[in-house]
Amino acid sequence: MTFSLLARDAATGQLGIASQSHYLGVGSVVTWAEAGVGVAATQAFALRSYGPRGLALMRAGIAPVDAVDQLLDEDTHPEIRQVAFLDTEGRIGFHCGRRCVGALGVAVGDQAIALGNMLDNDDVVPALLRGFEQADGDLAHRLVAGLAAAENAGGDIRGSQSAALLVVAGRGGGAGAEAPWDGIIRDLRVEDHSDPVNELSRLVRLSDGFDRMSRVVFDPDGAVVGERRCGPDFGADAHELADAASALDSNPEATFWSAVLHARWGQADEARRLFSAASQQNPRLERFVGYLSEAAILTPDEVASLRDAGR
Repeated sequence: MTFSLLARDAATGQLGIASQSHYLGVGSVVTWAEAGVGVAATQAFALRSYGPRGLALMRAGIAPVDAVDQLLDEDTHPEIRQVAFLDTEGRIGFHCGRRCVGALGVAVGDQAIALGNMLDNDDVVPALLRGFEQADGDLAHRLVAGLAAAENAGGDIRGSQSAALLVVAGRGGGAGAEAPWDGIIRDLRVEDHSDPVNELSRLVRLSDGFDRMSRVVFDPDGAVVGERRCGPDFGADAHELADAASALDSNPEATFWSAVLHARWGQADEARRLFSAASQQNPRLERFVGYLSEAAILTPDEVASLRDAGR
């Protein structure tokens, strides 16, 4: 009822998994990952414990193939499981039980593995791997491209409902299992949708925009929140926020923060233009900007100037 793709990016070391299923919330069952450890998929008649237990075994230094075998030995129904593990070295372990429902299959590539069951036809899994291998962009975009190729090849024979993407860093954040939130690069889920893969692709693009905005806005030492200063950061940050605003489309968040950035750096005319555009889309920003004076992000005079532009 699910097809999944696990991969390691040889250039960055990132690890990722993407899945689609005719089942509510595939990401809460199938997709598992931990920075500096590996990724895991547990599907068919899925047993969730394969995910966290598989990661624990790989974290302890056990090779994926041995980790899979160990968990299968402890499973009373291995014949209905479809499982894959991939670690930070690109090593792979997998299992496809004899009673998993077809069409089904597994395709192994270079530091990547595709697997699926209850599929429309035998080409879905090879298409999943080909779509990934032939795509451009970072790991997240290529994983979603793989899902799209699998859907175009027929996908789940019962239809589509949910999709998930999880990408983590190849190296841990230093605290290991004590800080599982460290190293998460993408964690996106479409729980219930008529076209979940397309929706997941849209969310990845939107996430790109929010990442650009966050790098500028939420850096406590950066040009928006940190100490006022002159230097080369303004131009790069203004460019990042402009790109983010384009990605966010009708959401004025990046445009608003670009107005704040320009106001802080003495670009009053451009700040007023940007704030006017943002407040037209969300009039409540005229009230919100006042709070930035209380937080010592803008001066009262800068707030007044922006509010004048919004009226």
